[in-house]
Amino acid sequence: MLILWCSVSVAQTDSLFRAQDLCNQKRFEEAIKVIDRAIVDPQTNSDPFSWHLRSFAYLHSYKSKGQNNTAYLNLLDTSLASAIISNKLDNTGEYKDNNRNFIKNASIIYYKLCSTFLQDSLNNEKSLVFYEKYKKATLLIDPEFNMKAKDIEYYSATGAIFSELYINKNFDPKYGDIAKSSLLKVLEMDPKNIKANLNLGVLYYNQGATLMRQMDYDVDLSQLDVIQENAKKLFKQSLPFMTKVYELNPEDKRVLEGLQGIYYSLNDFDKSNEFKQKLEAQNQR
Repeated sequence: MLILWCSVSVAQTDSLFRAQDLCNQKRFEEAIKVIDRAIVDPQTNSDPFSWHLRSFAYLHSYKSKGQNNTAYLNLLDTSLASAIISNKLDNTGEYKDNNRNFIKNASIIYYKLCSTFLQDSLNNEKSLVFYEKYKKATLLIDPEFNMKAKDIEYYSATGAIFSELYINKNFDPKYGDIAKSSLLKVLEMDPKNIKANLNLGVLYYNQGATLMRQMDYDVDLSQLDVIQENAKKLFKQSLPFMTKVYELNPEDKRVLEGLQGIYYSLNDFDKSNEFKQKLEAQNQR
């Protein structure tokens, strides 16, 4: 398989010819050793082809290790950095299209990694690192890309995943905090986002309900008022998010049930009954 589609420039030496030949033979690690000498050689270090070839060799060396193998991510990072340098040096645009493809490859891999860490490893910190790398690479090849929409998609997914984990992991607050911060970022960008408002409303409500459940156990009487007050604050925090969803979609059974429970927990029984009746009317349709 032919690896490169590039012409040879005057400044190139035998070492670059050798590196290109090694790439065409898929001997990428050997090619890298040759190329890394070329980029510090005064004769070839300012040649855009040197950096272009380096980007290609590092990209395919990384792919040969398995694209989810994070132990070799330095190879992918080096490929991206080299393509950027090649573009800066390439005054004629000879390697622009190929460099763009290398950067796009890196972008796609970064996004896959951020999704893997979010959904499989549940390591949101690493996921966020790769998401930022994805954004940087994507904007290099398409500065007009609608990154706001992608941010909403990413943080909505993070919020939904960790909201579910919060429930499934016995209401562990570390999961709730991650969900909360992610969903709030969504609302900063899109205040009318129904899913984010609903998930935040449910999240705060569940946190309040968790505190209330503590009262069912042997809690010191001096702590009861504190627990009740903190739970009440959480129910009040849930209310504006649920109310927003109701304003946007008053027929949603989930929000009717949520508002019924919130007002009941706040001892506003008239309001609670109002939403109970609306929910019953919905169920009879």
